[in-house]
Amino acid sequence: MFVGQIILPENADFDCLLNQVLMWWPEELVGDDADAGARQSSVAHLYEASIAPRAIQSASMLLVQLDWVLYGIVMELSRKVSRVRVKDIRPQLIKDRFHALLTHSALPQLLGERDWDGSFERDELVNYLRTEDMAIV
Repeated sequence: MFVGQIILPENADFDCLLNQVLMWWPEELVGDDADAGARQSSVAHLYEASIAPRAIQSASMLLVQLDWVLYGIVMELSRKVSRVRVKDIRPQLIKDRFHALLTHSALPQLLGERDWDGSFERDELVNYLRTEDMAIV
C-alpha cells in the first residue's frame, strides 16, 4: 500500500512526473465488451477507490493534476474500447493535454491574471515550468 508524500526533485520534468503517475495505474483495464457505460463506471470506481487517494497522498499538486489528465484520457478510451492498456497511451498525448492545462489554468494564475485557486503549488509549478522551458516571468 502507498503511504506518504512524494518529494519531487526540483528539476522534475514531464517524464519524471509521468513515470510516477503510471505506477499508480494498472497496466490494463478490461471491461464489458458490450456496455461502454459499465466500462466507464468501473474505471471511475477504480480511480476513486485506489488511484486518486494515492495522488492526493503524494502531496504534489502537479502529480494530482497530471493524474487527472490521464484519468480523462482513460475515460475517453473506455467509451470506445473494452481494453485500455494505460502504458500504451502515447506520452506525447498526455504531455500535450497536461501542458494545455498548465497554459490555460496555471500560468494565468501564476501571472496574476486569475485568482490563485490552490490547484497548483507555486514553487513546484515554477520549478516544473522552468525545467520544461515553458513561459514564465
